[in-house]
Amino acid sequence: MSKYFKACLLGFGLSAAIHAAAHAADDLTNALTESKWFGYGKIMVVADDKKGGRLNQQTPGFGGKIGAETGSLHGLRLKAAWYTTQDLGLRNDNPRATDAYMFDLDKTPYSIWGEAQLIATFGKSSLITGRQEIFSPLIKTYEYRIIPNLYEAVALSNRDLPNTTLSLAYVSKMSGFDGLTTFSQFRPMSEQAYTSLMVTPAGAVDSANGETLVPSTIVGNRGVWLAGAVHEAAPHSLQLWNAHAPELLNTAYVEGSTTMPLSPTLALTTEAQAYRVNAVGRFKEYLSGFGLNARYGLLGLKATLAHAPSGLSMALAANRFGGDDKTVTAFGNWGGYPEFVSMPYLFAAGSSVSAIACSKLIKLTGAVDLGKVGRPGHRLILGHARINLDEAILPNSDLVVNSLIYLSKLSDRLSSRIAVENRQSNNTRYDNDFVTVGVRYDF
Repeated sequence: MSKYFKACLLGFGLSAAIHAAAHAADDLTNALTESKWFGYGKIMVVADDKKGGRLNQQTPGFGGKIGAETGSLHGLRLKAAWYTTQDLGLRNDNPRATDAYMFDLDKTPYSIWGEAQLIATFGKSSLITGRQEIFSPLIKTYEYRIIPNLYEAVALSNRDLPNTTLSLAYVSKMSGFDGLTTFSQFRPMSEQAYTSLMVTPAGAVDSANGETLVPSTIVGNRGVWLAGAVHEAAPHSLQLWNAHAPELLNTAYVEGSTTMPLSPTLALTTEAQAYRVNAVGRFKEYLSGFGLNARYGLLGLKATLAHAPSGLSMALAANRFGGDDKTVTAFGNWGGYPEFVSMPYLFAAGSSVSAIACSKLIKLTGAVDLGKVGRPGHRLILGHARINLDEAILPNSDLVVNSLIYLSKLSDRLSSRIAVENRQSNNTRYDNDFVTVGVRYDF
């Protein structure tokens, strides 16, 4: 091979390498140029007027999150977000006068790197690895105070099937207000699982004087396998989910809905839901040793009648929990509250291990879109709920809850929410008036 030919080959190789490096540099530059900031700021006040001589609570909170996300580089993106909730020195010195969910478990403000993830996109599939928000009926991030529930997970989703999203995730840890042992740190899902079982330090069941059992002391540090399929093809929808926590619990969930026009201006939407919870492995064996179980279900129906020209809608919903007086429940485990009728957290009493087993709930809701009367972006929702508890499990504690929610979209970025609840019960633990006011700015 002549020296001239070798020189040509070397020249072509160097040119290709330089071109490839320049192209890679351009790709990296574009990814960084396409990066964006995101987040929200929020001011919130919670007031709880407790009856029966209990100490009232008034709690202001200030915070939000700020994050950044890169543009795509060969289908890969990076995303991170920092969250904070602060009191600006206005928190009451008495922790009992402070809302249970505005700050950390010990009622002190905190901050956390809540999101730190690598996102890979290929076709209609995406893979998210790291700290992230998750939205499903059984494991859920949602806005309740300022910092939501957050999770460490590997989550895969696919949308190749028409109108269908398939999801598979392994969720290893969580932080947030639905955690059992801490809000401000990521801990294993089995450690953060909030069951109704109260035990003494020695491990004896004691609903009156015990502390909520930390399941990881029984089953070790475990994560949760989450699988789901959501099909939405108007006017119908169907979703199936299963959350399997090895050695702890398995929960299967199904929900479906359909909308039927009754006239050109009137539509009826009907919805049904069901889930089934079962203890598995070590936790099942542990409960059996006390003659207990974690085997129960929930059924729910909901019908909504909507009149488009007026913006008025009416909904009637009902739920019923299964189980018996020996059933340990895991209501709201890991942030999932899919029930059509929500209830406040209820504590077991006497020899019972759960307050919600066999309970029956019904709620009537009326809503109006105020845009129809010249207030676009504003919505008013009125509710009346009755929560009937099994007298053999939690006697004389039925609740009546009247609620008002006012939602307003003040601009593209600024919104507010006012919620008022009047809870009435012969059990003074659940007899109170509850008000939350929040203003949020998204950027």
